[in-house]
Amino acid sequence: MKRIVALLVLSLALVLVVLSGCSATKAESTATTQKSTAIIDAAGREITFPEKIEKIAITCNGGTTHEVAIFGGADMIVAQPSMAKFPQLLKMYPQFNNVTNAGSFDDINIEQLMGTEPDIVLVGVTSKKGNALIEEAGMPTYTMLIGSAGIDSLKQEFLNLGHMMNNDKKAEALVKHWNDTLDDLDKIVATIPESERKSVYYTGQVITKANNGAWGRSWIEGSGGVNAIPTDTTGDISVEQVMEWNPDVIITQGGNGTADLLGDARIQDMNAIKNSQVYECPIGGFWWDRPSPESTLGFLWLAKTLYPDYTKNIDLKKETKDFFKEFYEYDLSDAEYESFFFDKK
Repeated sequence: MKRIVALLVLSLALVLVVLSGCSATKAESTATTQKSTAIIDAAGREITFPEKIEKIAITCNGGTTHEVAIFGGADMIVAQPSMAKFPQLLKMYPQFNNVTNAGSFDDINIEQLMGTEPDIVLVGVTSKKGNALIEEAGMPTYTMLIGSAGIDSLKQEFLNLGHMMNNDKKAEALVKHWNDTLDDLDKIVATIPESERKSVYYTGQVITKANNGAWGRSWIEGSGGVNAIPTDTTGDISVEQVMEWNPDVIITQGGNGTADLLGDARIQDMNAIKNSQVYECPIGGFWWDRPSPESTLGFLWLAKTLYPDYTKNIDLKKETKDFFKEFYEYDLSDAEYESFFFDKK
């Protein structure tokens, strides 16, 4: 009898241990799940997102669509602004031609957006009014950096969005690409003597529409250039100021052309104009001069444009094709590659 009781006690103890272990495992699993679905967005908010996202709406530009596509979510996009400015993107993802356009930033058609029944809406950090309307309508949002990105914050956004879309592996590969590419470029830039560094003025369609943001400055400096605009410059920029800065090179934002600058009678004595050093930044899947997954190609292009003798070993065509193959999973043709450039550099 004593032996039977002992066996029963032992059995009960084993059951309790097993149940305790299962309970602990379940608790740990729940904690892990909760932790894995919370990330910090560009507005500094801790966002808890659905474990399974099937429908994504986008109300901003700034390369957001490109990030989603790279992380395997092209078919999840149910609403986004028109991508007509990016013919290469539409060629790679023709389904974007049929996606609902419910507006962008603060100009949103809430009823149309709600009709797409998104699991989450990716919004821009600058459109607080539009974002608030979306949240008031009961749709969860995640705030994207868009043009407010820095290099490090953009890499973190890649990791966040990749995690949200259950594609951490691709996000980590993209960050590795950024680290490797920019590290290699830094080594080249370090060999350029300070006396040979060129001053760069980054602008829009006209000479006074300069881009003096943090991204533009990091892009120029990361490519070996010296920003022609002093760091303490604020407010509107005048023609007289630009003439005083007298940049060696002028870069215009992709899509803005160079004709208006080259034909501006007020600036014909500027070094960049006299020496025909005016270039329009390429447009690949996105503008290469603005934050997006493929912005590394813009760094390489600018470095080659500024310092062709120091960057002979950078094969921009190969780098571009490799990027498109690995991240867009698209075989870029020579003709498509050439179509990105306005100045054939």
